[in-house]
Amino acid sequence: MEDSETIVEPINNEIIDNGEVDEVTRAAQLEAAKAANKPMIDHLPDAVEKDEMGYLVLLAAPGEKLIVERLASVLSHKPWLDPKTYTVKSVDVASGFVSLWDDDLRRDATTNYIQGLKAGYRFKLVTRKGMQIGAKKRGRPKKNPTVEPKPVEMDTNGQPVKKKRGRPPGVKNKSKEIAA
Repeated sequence: MEDSETIVEPINNEIIDNGEVDEVTRAAQLEAAKAANKPMIDHLPDAVEKDEMGYLVLLAAPGEKLIVERLASVLSHKPWLDPKTYTVKSVDVASGFVSLWDDDLRRDATTNYIQGLKAGYRFKLVTRKGMQIGAKKRGRPKKNPTVEPKPVEMDTNGQPVKKKRGRPPGVKNKSKEIAA
């Protein structure tokens, strides 16, 4: 048999750009866009501090609001998820376990402020009443209390004049009077 020569062509390592974006690049772009719209909570006071003994303590008491900025700690690069506002139900100081009420979704939630800090979570206190991160309250907005009420008309006896309801007198006959 003859020795056949095998011709090996060199592999071209060029990236073919046909205008499509692969899934990894697309996911990175979406994550960067989401992080750019991230609400700033840096001005709020921290809810977790060290005490005299060096132990971590949650400053929020039951019934108070707490903002938790969460990360996807199971993924390798720990992408930012969202900040959520919770109401603290109970706190176990020994283990760091916190039972919460999710104001937006109307359900229970839990977290651990000791393990959460290690994972990269941020815990912030709500300083002003009504300052929340998340869904806004639905419904009709409250009336503006700064508008001055209209003055009430008084009759000759000093009693307020009752407002009459219905059609004013003479409205139906208006067209006949104008024609005459």
